[in-house]
Amino acid sequence: MLRRLAVITLIGSLAFVALAQPPAAQPAPRFKWQAGQTQTYRVIQQTVVKETTLDEKTEKPITSEVSTNLSLVRKWTVKEVDKNGVATLEMSITEMKTEFRQPDGTVVSRDSTKPEDAKAMAAYLNTPVVTVRMDSLGKLVEVKEAKGSSAARLHAELPFRLVLPDAAPQAGKSWDRTFAMKLDPPHGTGESYEFIQKYTSKGAKDGLLTVGVDTTLKAPPKATGEQVPLVPMLWTGDVYFNTAAGKYHAARLKAKSELTNHQGEGTKFVYESTFAEDAIEK
Repeated sequence: MLRRLAVITLIGSLAFVALAQPPAAQPAPRFKWQAGQTQTYRVIQQTVVKETTLDEKTEKPITSEVSTNLSLVRKWTVKEVDKNGVATLEMSITEMKTEFRQPDGTVVSRDSTKPEDAKAMAAYLNTPVVTVRMDSLGKLVEVKEAKGSSAARLHAELPFRLVLPDAAPQAGKSWDRTFAMKLDPPHGTGESYEFIQKYTSKGAKDGLLTVGVDTTLKAPPKATGEQVPLVPMLWTGDVYFNTAAGKYHAARLKAKSELTNHQGEGTKFVYESTFAEDAIEK
C-alpha cells in the first residue's frame, strides 16, 4: 500500500514538473534560400496625386489630378547562396500592365499581353532587371544591378518588404531599421533624410507571421515642398511571412500624406497609394 502511494506521489510530482516546464522556444523566422529556387508574386499598386496650385494670371487655386494603376508579375530566382547564408537573387518581370490617367482625363496604357506593347517593353520584360544580395533576415546586403530604378529606392522599399528580428517575436514585440533618401536636384540640393521603419509582430496564424509596418521621417525637411518626393516612402500596413517555408508571402500597404502650402499660401499636395502583393503558388 505504501509502495503504491509512493508511486502515485512520484507520478503526480513528475506530472507537476512537466506542467511547470516553460514551452519550448519557437525558432526565429528566417528566409530559407536555396540555389535554383524561384518565387513569383503578383503586385497591384494604385496611386492618386492631387495638387492645388495658383494660376499665374488670376492667382486662383487650380486643382489637377493624376492617377496610376500598375499590375505586374515578378519572379525572383536564387542564383547562389554563399557560406554565410547570403543569397544572390535576380528579379525579372513576366507580365505588366500600366494605366496612367493625365490631368486632362486622357489615359495612356500599356499591356504586355498585347504584341505591340510587349515589343515596347522588351528591354525590361522577361529579363533580369534587378540583382541583389540578401541575408537570411531579409537585409539588403548589396544592390548589384537595378535597371530603371536606384539602389537607394531598393533600400527604402526592400525586395521582400521587411527585415526579420534576431529572435522569434512574441505578439506585440517591435524592432526597427533605418534608411536614408538623398534629394538631388530638382527636388533638393543633395541633402539626405533618414527614415525609421518600425515592425511589430501581430502573432502567427495558419503558418503565417503577420508583421505591422510603420514608416516615419526621423526629421522632416523644414520646407514643406521638399517633403513631396519623400512621402511615397511612408508605407504603413501589414506584411505576411511564411515561417515554415521561410519566405515572404504577401503585403498590404498604403502611403497617404497631405501637404498644405507646399508651393505657397493656398497650395496643397495630396498623395495616396495602395500596394498589394501576393505569392503565386505553383
